[in-house]
Amino acid sequence: MKNFTRFATSTIAASLLFLGAASQAQAQAKKYTIAGIVFQEDQFMKTVLMGMKSVADKNNVELLTANTANQISKEVEVVNTYAARKVDAICITYLDPAAASVPAVKAANDKGIKIISFNNTLAADFPVATIQSKNEALGAGSGKAAAEYIKAHLKGKKTIKVAVINYKAQLPPESNARQDGFWNEIKDIPGVTLVGEASSPVVDQAVKKAGDIITANPDLDIIFGCNDGGTKGAVLAVKNAGKKIGVFGIDLDKQMVSFLQSSDNILQATTGQDPFKIGAMSVEFAIKALKGEPVEKMVIVPGKTLTRTDPKAIAEFAATLK
Repeated sequence: MKNFTRFATSTIAASLLFLGAASQAQAQAKKYTIAGIVFQEDQFMKTVLMGMKSVADKNNVELLTANTANQISKEVEVVNTYAARKVDAICITYLDPAAASVPAVKAANDKGIKIISFNNTLAADFPVATIQSKNEALGAGSGKAAAEYIKAHLKGKKTIKVAVINYKAQLPPESNARQDGFWNEIKDIPGVTLVGEASSPVVDQAVKKAGDIITANPDLDIIFGCNDGGTKGAVLAVKNAGKKIGVFGIDLDKQMVSFLQSSDNILQATTGQDPFKIGAMSVEFAIKALKGEPVEKMVIVPGKTLTRTDPKAIAEFAATLK
């Protein structure tokens, strides 16, 4: 009887162990579905999605992607659609993180969907994590380069005229932080004066608005673009005008590198985020959260400044884009 009791006990224990292992294996084998949501189709956002896809492919994750096309109504619609589909996690950058973006992702979170914020911060504490660059630091990187440019090329000028192409009509907090970071690096240089400012997040609009500022200020010295569209638009506007104006900007991609390497001497420096890493970390953190593993609540991904005065660094960065 004792032997039978020992046998039964060991059999039950083995069965429980087997069931536990099977349950764990089943959980590990679950194929997660994660949604990645961007708000426009520029090179930065495309590279974010590339980073997401790289991690999704490695981890057998189904990645669904959407572009809200700078429309808050579409953002809400997309989030609601993914929530109804019962995705496991949503990685999203918001159009109105302080207000209008909150309710839809809050509703998704309440259904048990993990929310990962990237590129900007939601005015709520329920996202599992936020992964972004520090916008003021991005602006400061290009501002430091502009200060060096002023000392080298505009020294002794009584008035140094500066214009800014921002995107505050789209995302005021982020745009303002970048502009402030840039301006704080040059504002105390004697003669520096802000003579023009316009808002445009995309290249086509930025070309026209920068062109209008150049027409109104034919002796303009510097233009700062607060994002990809503003920077590229400023470069093209200066080229169209045939002026000698130094452009400083934000974001890095193949076209920015070609501008830095161009003999036209227009783009002087630009500070880029690391969109591939931001996208990759967003999906990595989503997977960890779904597995019950701890993740950092806030991650700041450092930026990188490339200047025309350091062609070796530009060439090294260009090699990573091939």
